[in-house]
Amino acid sequence: MTHESKDDIFLEKVILFLVILVGAVLVFNQFQFAKLSSNIFLNSISFLLILVLVGLVVWLFLKEEKHEHKEHHDEHIVHEKVEKKPLTFHEKLSWGFVVFISLLILFNQFQISQVNALVSGTSSSVSSFVKTVSSGSVKLVGSSKSSVVIGPQINPDGRTTKLVEWSTISETPAPKSTGNPTQDAIAAVVPTGTPFYILEGPGAEKVKGATFDDPLTSQKVWASLLGSRRFGTANVIQLTPEEEQRWQKLTSVFTCDFCCGGPNSVTTINRCGCAHSYAWQGMAKFFIKYYPNYTDEQILGEMTKWKGLWYPQGMIQDYLVYTGQQPASILTHGGSIGIKQQFLQQASNTQQQTHATATPLDELPSMVGGC
Repeated sequence: MTHESKDDIFLEKVILFLVILVGAVLVFNQFQFAKLSSNIFLNSISFLLILVLVGLVVWLFLKEEKHEHKEHHDEHIVHEKVEKKPLTFHEKLSWGFVVFISLLILFNQFQISQVNALVSGTSSSVSSFVKTVSSGSVKLVGSSKSSVVIGPQINPDGRTTKLVEWSTISETPAPKSTGNPTQDAIAAVVPTGTPFYILEGPGAEKVKGATFDDPLTSQKVWASLLGSRRFGTANVIQLTPEEEQRWQKLTSVFTCDFCCGGPNSVTTINRCGCAHSYAWQGMAKFFIKYYPNYTDEQILGEMTKWKGLWYPQGMIQDYLVYTGQQPASILTHGGSIGIKQQFLQQASNTQQQTHATATPLDELPSMVGGC
């Protein structure tokens, strides 16, 4: 057997050892991830890949024995002229294993980043990267239910609202059932952590200090972007004529449901003087200026997400109504007559099957931050 042949066999054994070692680490990591993640799809894919890996290792062991036997049988004299030979079957197989293990490691790392996001309540590094890229020339926006919030949308009559699912810009954890409807609603409606666009990316310096965990400070930060005597002009965002036109469109349809108006008459934020209205108007400027590739619906959805932080009681009531856990008759906020009409066609026996009584809603603040 030649020296080169011995080196090839040794390399194959080293690769096989590394495959087994890395595979064992990936299996261990996957079981740890499965304890924390409820994403059945990702877990299923990962376990399937691991089963494929185990099968390939067993198959490689069997082939290796046959290969070594063939090497001894086919031993011959080295030719004087060295010719460049194509890759042998086992060499191709070895490279294939390297590529397969690399894919497994990348997939596993993606899962680990998702776990970190679940634990910390913030966007994962992978998601932050995708969002940062999407703010540029390429737009990558997730369409899963984890990026949806429930909130009011103004009706064509301009006076009433209906409840819809809004797509958001930052990730929103999918609601989980714990057996306590109110606590589930709080977890689904009231955001926590700090969204990616505040931590990094274009315009991040303008909104430094804003976070879902500090609604009062955040309100002042967002309001400062509007430019006013009330909140100052030092941090104002200037828009181009085209951007201004889009901003006027958004502020004329986004509703300030809980501090003014009545069930028959909702107020849009461009006609409201509360501090929350200033904050939303500044927020709309921010996304139009620095994240223009997001759709109007996504910008309005992200603004709705902040509405859940500043008006938790009313937004949780809307959520309970939308999910059929409370009757629409409990709503009295601006434009709510439209929501009551929206749910008139829903069967009465599905409207009040589950009552959120574990934590009474009247113990939740109706408004966070001053008007």
